[in-house]
Amino acid sequence: MSNFFLNIAIDNYEDKHFPPLNNAQNDALRLENILTKKYGFELIEPSLFGVNATRRNIIEVINTLAYSVNEKDNLIIYFAGHGDIHPKTKKGFWIPQDAKNSVSDWIPSSTVIDMICGIEAKHILLIIDSCFSGAFLTQNRNKIEYHYSKLNQSKSRWIISSGRHEKVSDGQPGVGSPFSVILNEFLEKNVTRTFSVAEMAIAVSKGTGSQAKQQPIFAHIEGVGHEDGQLVFNINKPENESLMYKEDSDLSKIVVSYETAIEINKLGFSQESIFGYYKDSDKVKLKICNGDSDFICSAYTYEEIVEFIPENIDVDEDTYIARSDGYDKLGESKEGTVDFASVSFQRTEVLDTPYMSICKCRGRMVAFSKNEEGYYNNLICWGRNQADSAALMIIELFKENKIERK
Repeated sequence: MSNFFLNIAIDNYEDKHFPPLNNAQNDALRLENILTKKYGFELIEPSLFGVNATRRNIIEVINTLAYSVNEKDNLIIYFAGHGDIHPKTKKGFWIPQDAKNSVSDWIPSSTVIDMICGIEAKHILLIIDSCFSGAFLTQNRNKIEYHYSKLNQSKSRWIISSGRHEKVSDGQPGVGSPFSVILNEFLEKNVTRTFSVAEMAIAVSKGTGSQAKQQPIFAHIEGVGHEDGQLVFNINKPENESLMYKEDSDLSKIVVSYETAIEINKLGFSQESIFGYYKDSDKVKLKICNGDSDFICSAYTYEEIVEFIPENIDVDEDTYIARSDGYDKLGESKEGTVDFASVSFQRTEVLDTPYMSICKCRGRMVAFSKNEEGYYNNLICWGRNQADSAALMIIELFKENKIERK
């Protein structure tokens, strides 16, 4: 079984009718790096970027997948570029790089779906970041079954679209589209070893919808062999990992996960906890702290870990706050007021990461800095419980020098 990723993205079009996009190719490259390095996906080369993303090339490459991908493989196809919708039929289109302003030059959703029908992969996921991408979707919804072994047994054909039958934001240059920012940050910051495509879709839909005017949606593709399965993502196992934690207690539902607890411990937080992770042969056990020498690190509850988060987090004029299509600098406070950021928690309805923590100022998500690649370090985290989402936020705040060790 192999995982394959086909990457299609277009910033600049041959026809001036289609204005240049700011972030399509950078967003695609960011996703490519995450999927190949963290989740074990193999890139289908060459990626179709810019002038290579012609109508002919796109159709030919997708068609060849019918001969190179087998029934045990998983496939993700990503498209970022312009999209359009037929005013009468309400059917969607991808706009290839060499297209004129004519429907005959575009790639209909029906063509994409017909090509998918010929691919025998076990799981196929389309991720589309374009205007009117919701036109690719059926209106039906499936009941989600959250048992990974069962989800992986049956074939699936899903689409995650960046919006409904609507125009969507491309974002500010170098920032990323609102949809791609949330998608990539969910995958980058995730510490859960295994999760389903539905869990990812729900988190991305809620995160994007809360920050932008568009609303991503998720549904299966009808008539192409969908059997109610789901693609299941697995983080690559670190080569140097020697201890494995297996949840064997209800305590795991109320404390910081083992992976996150290790990161908190590395930061030097020394406050004692009621619970702790202990070495037991080649495994890790979670139990009440008892002073044993096999202690690894504290397993904080939400009530314990949230004490590390300041009630009021300092901001300044250069702090970035998100808006629907980009970011603004905070600027000066209104006369007679002082601005602070604070962390709030939300339910996400995702089984494996049901809590989300967000740092906000003036009701908008905060980013204190940019990373080496020029993307904003948005302070939004997903955790398997409220304690975990709080701990992940502490790690991000610590990186920004907004929090001190205790």
